[in-house]
Amino acid sequence: MNRAWTLNVSVRSVEREPFWYAPQTPWQIQGQGFRVKFHTNRAIDLLAQDQLLVTVGEEGTANWAAFIGTVVECEPDSLLLYTSPQYEAQLMDIRRLEREFSPLASILGAQHVIETLGYFPPFHYDEITDVQLETVQNIQSLSLVLTHNADQEWEQQVHFHFEHIQQEMFSPVEASNVCLQLSFTYAADQIRVNLDAVSGFSATFLCSTIHIQFH
Repeated sequence: MNRAWTLNVSVRSVEREPFWYAPQTPWQIQGQGFRVKFHTNRAIDLLAQDQLLVTVGEEGTANWAAFIGTVVECEPDSLLLYTSPQYEAQLMDIRRLEREFSPLASILGAQHVIETLGYFPPFHYDEITDVQLETVQNIQSLSLVLTHNADQEWEQQVHFHFEHIQQEMFSPVEASNVCLQLSFTYAADQIRVNLDAVSGFSATFLCSTIHIQFH
């Protein structure tokens, strides 16, 4: 499993570059990305949909900042990066890229999700329709089913299965369980999962393996 990865860079240029989510589907949506070209002493080893912590400026100064970006496309000396437009003016001052998580490298089934949806979603405001926590020979696993809304007319049941979990925080399942965001980061040789809730079930835990599939 690919883990966290850090690269120090010097930016040569930044240009706006639009891209399409799910270009082969009826719900294709155009996004605004930024083509960032670098000087670096080694290859940029990243995958599409990798989540990056982007650091700009000198630490300890007023121009220092850190924010999240998503890799849309990776070339040997450049990235097509998706991030909030509010950071556009700071992209020329990127100093470091750190991979927080890679769905393609670390979630079994992520390739099919990305091919179908065009990206790996954070599952904002998706309903959690089933929660199953099981323990077999002192090994815990968790299964979740979410109803993902790709657009206003298309819904897809998404099944997550997390293996070898170590609970940190689980809230009770209620009559209404709605996900605010499902996010992942690396924690040594495990994966930290944070499920923030609008209502009902929420959780924070470590696990060793994640499977995802459409129902």
